[in-house]
Amino acid sequence: MTMPAELTARALPRLAAGTRVLVFGIGNPGRGDDALGCRLVEALEDAGLPPGVTLDANYQLTPEDALTIAEHDVVVFADATVAPDAPTPYTLTLADTADTPTFSTHAMSIGSVLALARQLSGRVPQAWTMAIPAYGFEINDVLTSQAAANLACACDDVRTWLMSLEPHVVGSEP
Repeated sequence: MTMPAELTARALPRLAAGTRVLVFGIGNPGRGDDALGCRLVEALEDAGLPPGVTLDANYQLTPEDALTIAEHDVVVFADATVAPDAPTPYTLTLADTADTPTFSTHAMSIGSVLALARQLSGRVPQAWTMAIPAYGFEINDVLTSQAAANLACACDDVRTWLMSLEPHVVGSEP
């Protein structure tokens, strides 16, 4: 399945000087393709990204992540998807914010962590979800070839987008 243009990195907002961007990878590095979100962040760590870009990754979202998210203007949550009709190499969609934060001791949804960020800071960043199709979840750190190809494309597009971040001039408004 090919990806509509609005679901590619071209859909992400233009990054103006002073924009604070967070790329948050979600997944289990020990469960094959489930690690796609974390692997995206690992790949970006070596990309020489401009100031203003923060990278983070974890198995799942927790209430503590809301503090980090609240400090940013734009957030991209990257995670593996097993949706049978998921377009390759990835899909980008605007993330919805829940009305109120809800969570268990196991995990928080993206909408709930955004709602908690709003409660903590009075604002919510523009947030996107990047769903990268995944195919194998064996207990190992090896990606399937299809997932690795999807990840490579996602990394290239996100890296290009992040490198468009204009340098912030000291004394200018972000």
